[in-house]
Amino acid sequence: MTLPRTKMTSPKGTAVWPWLNEPDTRFDDNGVYTVQLRLDAEEAAAFKAQLKEKFKLGYEQQAKEQGKKKLKLAPMPWKDHEDDQGNATGKVDFKFKARAVYEYENKKIDNRVLLIDAKRKPVTAQIGSGSSIRCGFEPYVWYVASMGVGMTLRLKAVQVIDLVEFSKGGGTDDFDFQEEEGWTAVASATPDKERGDHFDF
Repeated sequence: MTLPRTKMTSPKGTAVWPWLNEPDTRFDDNGVYTVQLRLDAEEAAAFKAQLKEKFKLGYEQQAKEQGKKKLKLAPMPWKDHEDDQGNATGKVDFKFKARAVYEYENKKIDNRVLLIDAKRKPVTAQIGSGSSIRCGFEPYVWYVASMGVGMTLRLKAVQVIDLVEFSKGGGTDDFDFQEEEGWTAVASATPDKERGDHFDF
């Protein structure tokens, strides 16, 4: 028996090392979408309290299924942020992730994260570190004998409030590009309204 899925929306925070437009394939050939959300101490404390309530229910269910009163605890999906000198800043980083591909009935299915802007319009720009975002997610409590009971924040959607666009190299101002008649980029994607409506965006 598993607990019903719960859809939650994070507070607004700062994106750190986001892989949202395309999955990170460095450690998984199928790829993983991931982002760390940095929150100030006060918001982090309230958010952790919400997550701990969900974890408590999941822990009790796992203990019941394993026939034990106590189970080992795996690390939680958040950590205190430290500056370059190793000093605590008071901020907390929460890790969200989603597999880019999952299998269902022996078929591989793409699992893209829904990306929308402050007005719930689709995002095509490259989301970089420093962007202000909210995350729509499902908290999932799991048990592995070697690790214990843990929690994954399964990323489903991201709302970008303020964009800091990622650039792999120099900007266009570094080159002598001028405006000309020709092709222009137009957002062709349409947001999945049904998916977006599950979260408090």
